[in-house]
Amino acid sequence: MREDVIYNKEITAANMLRFALPTTIRMIFISMYTMVDGIVLSNYVGSVGLSAVNIVYPVVNVSMSLAFMFAMGSNAIVAKNLGEGRSDKANSFMTLTVLLNVFLACVFILFFFNFDEGIYMFLGSDEILLPYCVEYGTIMVLVGPIWTLQVLFQSYLITADRAHMGMWLSVSAGILNIVLDIVLVGFLDMGMSGAAIASAAGMVIGGLIPLVVFFNRNSIIHFAKPHWDGRTILKSMGNGSSEMVSNLASAIITTLFNIQMMQIAGEKGVAAISAILYLQFMFVTIFIGFTAGISPVISYNYGAQNRENVKKIYNIAIKAVVISSVAMFALSEVLNKPLAMIFASDDPKLAELMISGFRIVAVSLLLCGIGIFASGFFTALSNGVVSAMISFARTCIFEVGALIFLPRFIGIDGIWWAIPLAEFISAVLAVIMLIKYKKEYGY
Repeated sequence: MREDVIYNKEITAANMLRFALPTTIRMIFISMYTMVDGIVLSNYVGSVGLSAVNIVYPVVNVSMSLAFMFAMGSNAIVAKNLGEGRSDKANSFMTLTVLLNVFLACVFILFFFNFDEGIYMFLGSDEILLPYCVEYGTIMVLVGPIWTLQVLFQSYLITADRAHMGMWLSVSAGILNIVLDIVLVGFLDMGMSGAAIASAAGMVIGGLIPLVVFFNRNSIIHFAKPHWDGRTILKSMGNGSSEMVSNLASAIITTLFNIQMMQIAGEKGVAAISAILYLQFMFVTIFIGFTAGISPVISYNYGAQNRENVKKIYNIAIKAVVISSVAMFALSEVLNKPLAMIFASDDPKLAELMISGFRIVAVSLLLCGIGIFASGFFTALSNGVVSAMISFARTCIFEVGALIFLPRFIGIDGIWWAIPLAEFISAVLAVIMLIKYKKEYGY
């Protein structure tokens, strides 16, 4: 057991940032999977390729929503058990969670292939885009069990004090994805299937190599004989429900964006919103990675009933979120046009749509960090109800509501402003919840 390696370090800003950095870098590279596919396809296949990737994206989100739920929910329980000195229970439950998730991923594959074309049409495709969606989506869905392992191991590697390994695996996977995209799509002209194969190859690195760590019984957490624990499974699902809600909401929101854009601006509009959502998510992953990186330390200290450390982590995190929000907004303003040209170097109309849209959407970067942190913070404290409420309100209520009503009054600008408006309202809710529970948790 090597718990003292990470969990008994002094809680300082330098240590917390150092601990969160590998996870943050890893999340940035993970966000590049579909974005790199979109960039390459946009330049080699055209805007139809970029549009098709964005239509398939909700399918991938739905298939991974359970994995994200268990990754955060079960990892909080695993880290809490470690803090309570119950490593055997932590290992058994981690193993059970992995087996259950792989099984559910296989069930999803069987369901999906019975309804794939109908699903894509429902998500905003038309007859022109449909074959592109099928070609790309078939491969992406088939590698679902491996992607499930990748999502789970992202969290477990942090708790196992292997965050740097997770980072380097993600960097390697991202680089492999980029290289294969260029080779398969650019040189071998394999189109949509080439891009999907490139992403799948990257997932293999993140999903299978960590097995070496978890089969090692000297690791802080490792595979052990699983024991069915339905009550803890349900608790894990409730605790991580905010992450599932976020992914399901992302699928719903992406679909609404596609449908609205198809009606207002056609296929180029779908391509524009596709690229903007990729860019926004790449910035947002900094908040997600930071929160995921420090969550096991929060859970461990909460399980050990060390309120003083929880308070220190909270204060450091709030300052980091505020500084990062301002910095990322400024960066997005500077890089707006260059980033747009990556997707639309030879399509002036698409570039114009992207530049004007991203300038508005980027305002959300000033606001989204506090909501993401608050939701993850309450998950780490095993308060899944508050965490899910913040996440559900942020996405399913505020963002969906804004996306439905704003375009009716201000047209395409309403689509762009939907995200900043929703993030502002959810930031207010997050602050209210953090203040309300401050005394109860002592942060």
